Amino acid sequence: MTGVADTTNADTPNLAHRLDVLGWGIFFLMTGVLMLFPSLPEGIWLVGLGVLLLGLAAVRVALGLAFDWFGVILGTGALVAGFGAIAGVHIPVFALFLVACGLALIASVLSKGRADR
Repeated sequence: MTGVADTTNADTPNLAHRLDVLGWGIFFLMTGVLMLFPSLPEGIWLVGLGVLLLGLAAVRVALGLAFDWFGVILGTGALVAGFGAIAGVHIPVFALFLVACGLALIASVLSKGRADR
């Protein structure tokens, strides 16, 4: 193995799994820390979630791992909803979540279809 960015060997699934576990750890840490400061603006948790999901997607791309549409779409929706809440604009988060799920499923099918050609 020549380095961390070398993902062409059998360690690729292990690296992807470690990134997933790291993401969950950061998620729980962020949620707990934000709960300790209830005076923070409403929506800050959603902004943190969006940054986390988009950051993990960027790390995956940088390491040559599979692109995760679901994380990118959900992260973008969380950022929009979070900044909207901070600005005092009501954004229907659950509806955005459903749209994100649908778009992610459609994008995953379309991207796999291109890879098969």
